[in-house]
Amino acid sequence: MLHDIDGLNTFVRLEGSGDSIVFVHGLGIDHRVWEDQLLHFSHSHEVLAYDLRGHGQTDAPETGYAYSDYVNDLDSIIAEFLRPPVNLVGLSMGGAIAFQYARKNPYNVMSLTLVGTHICGYVSFDGWPNMYKIAKNDGRDAARDVWKNSRLFSSIKSDGSRWEKLCRMIDGFSCAPWTDPHPRYDDDDDYSLASEVTAPSLILSGTGDGDFRPVSEHLALTLPDTRFESINCGHLINYERPDEFNEALAAFLREVV
Repeated sequence: MLHDIDGLNTFVRLEGSGDSIVFVHGLGIDHRVWEDQLLHFSHSHEVLAYDLRGHGQTDAPETGYAYSDYVNDLDSIIAEFLRPPVNLVGLSMGGAIAFQYARKNPYNVMSLTLVGTHICGYVSFDGWPNMYKIAKNDGRDAARDVWKNSRLFSSIKSDGSRWEKLCRMIDGFSCAPWTDPHPRYDDDDDYSLASEVTAPSLILSGTGDGDFRPVSEHLALTLPDTRFESINCGHLINYERPDEFNEALAAFLREVV
């Protein structure tokens, strides 16, 4: 359902009961990437997934795509719908959002799970297309096509139904973060501040995720209370290997509760 979150129409899906799990999706997709997890964990937990600003059914303002904006949205959603502390699960960019939230709000976080995670301050993306330039010069449809065919999602193409669903998510992406007229935000350098996150953490990395695996390895060595697991897949671990992911997350949550 759509809810007014600080003046922004935000899609929020809330199900189940018990300790809360909040799922935060990545760039260019939406909450549907978590459907396997929502179905599985809603039997034992209260689960919440939402569409980030500019994604899915949530409003897409012209500007306002700093990580601090995403973190403030998450803070407001948790305050509106849940009773902290919560278990945070973030995928890719969603991991960077969850990480920064956990660093700034340690008492609100029971555990942190980072999946193929990005983190503010990490900038080593060799060979990536310039999505800002493509969206502004060639248009949003061209940018969506480039994003679909990025190497992040190459391992999903052989799975017809999941590939089609992923394409539908990307087709619904506003591209507003790429057309923001003020894209240069002064985001925190969480990469250098990683040791400040004290919540018990699970880091899941795909063996084929060359772009983001260095982030996971850095966090595995830096966070004071962490577990690291590799799964034989690409970037979207929970989407590509839902059973293995759900098993790993369930085992971790049993340990930290």
